Amino acid sequence: MRIPTSVSAFDNIVKGGIPAGSVVILAGEPGAGNVEFAYTSASKLALVRKHPERRNFLIIDAPDIYIPNGTIYICFSKSKSEILRAVDLTFNEDLANAFRDNLTIRDFSIEYFRSSIIPRKWVSSDPREYMKRKGDLLKEFVNFISESADGNIVIIDSLTDLATSPRIDLTNLIDVIKGLRRVAKKWNTIIYLLLTLGILDEKYETLLFDSVDGVMVFEWRGSERYSKRFRYMYVLKFVGLMSHLEEERIARFNTTLNRREGFVVVNTEKIG
Repeated sequence: MRIPTSVSAFDNIVKGGIPAGSVVILAGEPGAGNVEFAYTSASKLALVRKHPERRNFLIIDAPDIYIPNGTIYICFSKSKSEILRAVDLTFNEDLANAFRDNLTIRDFSIEYFRSSIIPRKWVSSDPREYMKRKGDLLKEFVNFISESADGNIVIIDSLTDLATSPRIDLTNLIDVIKGLRRVAKKWNTIIYLLLTLGILDEKYETLLFDSVDGVMVFEWRGSERYSKRFRYMYVLKFVGLMSHLEEERIARFNTTLNRREGFVVVNTEKIG
């Protein structure tokens, strides 16, 4: 069973989408498109649910395609209003409204900022929330995703927040991700973990990459002929997809963003 990314040029090459049960790191340089890739996938899958008659225009036709029931968005340092504002600024009204369709946002910012110097009123206007929510961040995260992931696309915003927090042991975090990779095979889901490139030491970044099914990298590249920079995406690793990419001799994807379509592959660059 496969779940579309809804980035049609990519899905066409990988025979319809990503294997259900995959845990995927979307690793990107700032602004290079990893966040917009996740937003676009969630929005267009929501459009398919809402308008089945548009299915053939939004996803690749394949016999084993599964359309998730909704989107689970898990955040640690961002608020719900901040996320929805970013979506409104990124997409046109059609895609932005679709993003909200069957959307659950779980904000762990109280747990994330609890022992920091951040004033409580910056995080929540209700002081009673601090009294009600005293759990360990990773444990609360594990409990929530165990109850919510099956049947949904999951966006975790972000792995960078967790990996750089002085209050989270990186060894425990890697164990959680490895456990998540194991249990996700029982669920009809794709779990996207957003990660900013270049923040972690290479050793820890490699450990994180080794702990998941797939790593998709989003980066900027300059041109010798033009002053403009261009966005590119390539697949560093992906269980079940690498053979398709190698058969097509795909090296990387030239990508762009626009409000009407979201994240779009402009063309592909092939090896040789």
